[in-house]
Amino acid sequence: MDVCLLVVEKPVQSMRELKRLIKALDLDEGIRAVGSFKALRGGGFIFISTVHTSSPENYCINISERIYDEGAKTYLPGGKEEFHYFSDVDEVFRFVERNAAKPLQAWSY
Repeated sequence: MDVCLLVVEKPVQSMRELKRLIKALDLDEGIRAVGSFKALRGGGFIFISTVHTSSPENYCINISERIYDEGAKTYLPGGKEEFHYFSDVDEVFRFVERNAAKPLQAWSY
């Protein structure tokens, strides 16, 4: 039996809203933003999620290349990727603020 999951993404309208969403992230939620990394194809994607462990690092940021898929007619993550861990919302926000494409292109899911 094939299972197809539908992920609903909601556009993030501003940096203020982005910071509010980061603060409120649950384990089953995330945020995806278009990056501005010169070393990654398409500027890269930035994925933000929470990590609930005994570690003081509560947030994970995964950056990956942003590759156009002709078959799907959309950009998909792939290629190179890196993981960064942060302990608080302000650190996460500063990382995203420095590395996200301007104007902001982000979605919560």
